[in-house]
Amino acid sequence: MADGFDEAAGHYRRAILLRSDYAPAYSNLGTALRAQKRFDEAVAAYERAIELQPDFPDAHYNLANALADQGKTAAAIEHFHIALRVIPGSAEVHNNLGIALATDGTPEEAIAEFRAALGVDPNSAKAHRNLADVLARSDRRAEAIDHLRRATELSPGDAATHYDFGSMLLESGLVDDAIKEFRTSLALAPADAATLNNLGVALGSQGKFDEAIEHLEGALKLRPGFPDAQRNLRMAKEAKRGSR
Repeated sequence: MADGFDEAAGHYRRAILLRSDYAPAYSNLGTALRAQKRFDEAVAAYERAIELQPDFPDAHYNLANALADQGKTAAAIEHFHIALRVIPGSAEVHNNLGIALATDGTPEEAIAEFRAALGVDPNSAKAHRNLADVLARSDRRAEAIDHLRRATELSPGDAATHYDFGSMLLESGLVDDAIKEFRTSLALAPADAATLNNLGVALGSQGKFDEAIEHLEGALKLRPGFPDAQRNLRMAKEAKRGSR
């Protein structure tokens, strides 16, 4: 894969040599460099594209993502806003701006952007999932559950979304539903220690200690020294001894 991006970067560099005032070539070069995690070079390429074409929305959007990769959230937010002024109907830009705003500690603004993304594309599983995350952290768990449920419907093959949904259901005391989501997640990604751990916790809360221990031990085989699984396994074994 890296060789492919090297080849792409070389292609765009050659294009720039032939026409040094062509903004899309710099933007495409930036994308190839970002894929190689060469973020400083990617940022420089995007900035050159914007110098040549200040209203180039793709360059602003791509620059914003590269800045977010570097943890430069405030600058990323600025360029997401510029991109939206040119292409206001982009669900992807609204979604990524929402992520940046959530990272920046402005959850209500983030929620507004995720809702804007869903206004453009109601079937964006990413936007539903991201909105659910911020809503949950804002103590709006019932609404968050609705959005995560919708995300799993839209993206049924995404193990991580089922895991997130299961975790939120477990935290809300909906244990049977949580177990169902964890089992679905494991069917899609069997070697996930975090899912095995949470499934073990859910089963243990129902008194199914043997099955809980089996899953917690499985989590530790995959991730030796996993502190949550170690603690939960110890508690499950103690609870099993106490139930006799």
